[in-house]
Amino acid sequence: MNRHVILGGGVAGRRAAEIIRKRDAEAEIVIVDEQEEAFYYRPMLGELLAGTLGPEQIIATDKERLAQLDVKVLAGTRVASLDPKAQEVVLSSGERLPFDKALIASGTRTEKIAGDDGKGRGVVYLDTLPDALHINSLLGAARHAVIYGASLHAINAVRGLRARGIDCTVLLPDERFWKGLLDPIASEIVEDRLAQEGVTLIKQTEIKDLVWEDSDLKGVVPSKGDKLPADLLVVAAPQNPRVDYLEGTGLVGENGVRVDQNLRTGNENIFAAGDVAAMPASHTGEVVQQPGWLSAWRQGNVAGLNMAGQGAAYAGFPALRTKVLDLDVVCFGLSDAQGEGVKVESGDYPYDELPYIYKKVVYKDGKVVGAVFTGDASEAGAVEGWIRKGLKAGECDKKVLDQMFQARIQPLSALGALCPICKFQMQIGEEAEEGSVETCPACGANFRLDRMPNGAFRAVLVG
Repeated sequence: MNRHVILGGGVAGRRAAEIIRKRDAEAEIVIVDEQEEAFYYRPMLGELLAGTLGPEQIIATDKERLAQLDVKVLAGTRVASLDPKAQEVVLSSGERLPFDKALIASGTRTEKIAGDDGKGRGVVYLDTLPDALHINSLLGAARHAVIYGASLHAINAVRGLRARGIDCTVLLPDERFWKGLLDPIASEIVEDRLAQEGVTLIKQTEIKDLVWEDSDLKGVVPSKGDKLPADLLVVAAPQNPRVDYLEGTGLVGENGVRVDQNLRTGNENIFAAGDVAAMPASHTGEVVQQPGWLSAWRQGNVAGLNMAGQGAAYAGFPALRTKVLDLDVVCFGLSDAQGEGVKVESGDYPYDELPYIYKKVVYKDGKVVGAVFTGDASEAGAVEGWIRKGLKAGECDKKVLDQMFQARIQPLSALGALCPICKFQMQIGEEAEEGSVETCPACGANFRLDRMPNGAFRAVLVG
């Protein structure tokens, strides 16, 4: 009997466990996660902070499903080390777990900032459900919050804190949001949407110092500008792969645990998936992390197939799928490519009537290689498929391109809607009605269809 040990109970680890069980009814499968409650929808932490959803509503049903699949879960258990030669995982208790195949899926952790010794009140990190619950416990006395970073966790924090009426200032280390993925136009749309909600944005700045009064945070000093009043600082950058237990294994590279297209590490029996993994990106070959819930789900699927002895390759590329307040933002591939051989099609976006809708397709050497969507991502699934297939411009569905770029304020034929959890682009038929409840085929979340002003559907989580 084979034993598969999975380090991390996030979406990549859970999906791998499901796939292994489908291929091998007899294998022993063990998931190890240091959180007591490992199974929850991380993209919905902003709704938890906002108070629109309670903890019980974002906790997933994966625990029960995995129990039915006879997957053993060691929750609240920390991994001390991994021994590739002995093929053993050593737990903090000293217990050793031998394995035939192992999956590293431990995700990322926000790096602690200088000046935070962990003893003061007001500096928080938003990595986990307990972190979000801790922030909630501080909101009664909070009036001014500073959010540092441009990660998805930072956007979750802004969404939740603004819904509670807390003044928010975002310190952005770069010149724009998600440079390399969002182009300047899309970033400006995101910035305008935040400004409309009263969020102050300071770009190209970092945290220089913290101001304390006794043990309470009172202010943040940025590297650019004056001291900011703050009784709450949410640190959301930088986020680094959680690989402390892999020291000395030779598995860790510059950007994480390096894997090939089969998600296999330098050791043939050890795989990695999710935010912790660094892999060659399509089109460029650059070894990078490919973060995000849906990317992790897909990587877990491929890793599970290969651990079970099935041949599978991950043909992924960098992608971003998120919601900035109520604004859907999706981009993937070489979405901000420039230079020789690059052609961009973006119609006349953005229109005065719909200032937050922007769509762009990027071609390189005649092939579709990237895209950006803000405000309406109805066609994102179709365009992503073109990139995966390597289609040339003339091979793309003209109906989809017409819907994307022809100026229209009247309702359009909805091609799809983004799942509010995993941001999977779900296909929605023309016969779909507003208010109907559907289920995401990727993560299993239930959602309601709401119409946007331009006629496209938006999926809203059913609590």
